[in-house]
Amino acid sequence: MFIAKPTAKQLEWHDLELGVIIHFCPEMYRPDLRGSWFKTSAVREAIAPSTLHPAKFDPEQWVRSAWELGAKYAVLVAKHCTGFAMWNTGVNDFSIAHTDWRGGGGDACREFVDACRKYGIKPGFYYSTGCNGYYDINDEIPQDLAGEKYRNYIKCVEDQVTELWSNYGDLAEIWFDGGVIPADQGGPNLIPIMKRYQPDAICFQGPREWTHNVRWVGNEDGLAPENCWATTNAGEARYDGSVPDEKAGVGDPDGKYYWPAETDMPNRTHAAFGGGWSWQPNEEHLCYTPEQLLDCYIRSVGRNSNLLLGMAISTDGEFQDEEQFRSFGKLIRETFGNPKYIIENPELKDGKVRISLGQEQRIKYLVIREDISEGQRIRAFKVIADGKTVYESECVGHKRIIPFRDLTAGEIVFEVTGKAAEPVIRDIAVY
Repeated sequence: MFIAKPTAKQLEWHDLELGVIIHFCPEMYRPDLRGSWFKTSAVREAIAPSTLHPAKFDPEQWVRSAWELGAKYAVLVAKHCTGFAMWNTGVNDFSIAHTDWRGGGGDACREFVDACRKYGIKPGFYYSTGCNGYYDINDEIPQDLAGEKYRNYIKCVEDQVTELWSNYGDLAEIWFDGGVIPADQGGPNLIPIMKRYQPDAICFQGPREWTHNVRWVGNEDGLAPENCWATTNAGEARYDGSVPDEKAGVGDPDGKYYWPAETDMPNRTHAAFGGGWSWQPNEEHLCYTPEQLLDCYIRSVGRNSNLLLGMAISTDGEFQDEEQFRSFGKLIRETFGNPKYIIENPELKDGKVRISLGQEQRIKYLVIREDISEGQRIRAFKVIADGKTVYESECVGHKRIIPFRDLTAGEIVFEVTGKAAEPVIRDIAVY
């Protein structure tokens, strides 16, 4: 039976588990403007770089907050839909370098990457290829992909990603929001550039030919489906993100491609400006609580996905929700820092692993990690507490966190009830 297997880089990505995506969103300076104006050339005057004054702009503060959270990787939105670049691009003058930050000529991408190296966090960049207000390219409107305007824009994309991918060292992840139009259909020719400068990077919704792809989970709510398979089929790695898509998140246990799901969500609720991805004053009450974020962590990292949590940077250029991150990180460590019992590389006997706790104890969580180096093999399982089945499901994968409300037991049995091949368990822990 064919079982799709991860690359070594995808295995490393799974182990990162928790990351952040950092968004300094220039349209927040003009909350008086409505609709999709920021995807049009109106941005040239409405948010001209010379009019932006982020006096507290500090990429190291952003990364330090991610470190306090416990994030292992960070993705900086280097260029979103406005076309505003976070580095001193040579392609145009619509960038952070043309504000008064650092006296002009500043490079937020450089300071971000340097801070990541300092704090031991793996860096990545988001670059939207499908939309750029500065060039009047709106992905909500059909484009003449063969026309002169779009071909000139594609040249800009190729030149800017070459700058991004060649000037800052190795990147852990490259983010393509909504995927990429293939080169043979008129999109940018990215594969040669990626192979030359970032051959080991994980790509979120990258070109289908890319070896180390991950896919969108299907929503922006911090919610992976209960059974979130790391495998899927061609065409299921690219979604525009405009509507929830349960199928995107579930994947296919017998899928041809190993493209695991990444779960992204803002740190403020969708009622906040920009759906929570952007910042406005007096919206601090719309921050998710640490307890709400822990629930999202359990429903994403605990369902064979990675969690990528948004960071909405203020007009002053600082991350003002640092206490939220600090408290959430503390709660994760308190909850999963010290297991009551852990068994590493347990041997399955008749498909079962028995965990004797010695005496009856309250159990809040059972955490199982499958050795997925040869692919996902477990297809169904159940949990038995003192002889009674208390949970049944299908997918384990990199990590499965099973919460219990009122469970006390002296013995826990994890039983594999369906498999594609002989499974190997990395470890099982009781909390």
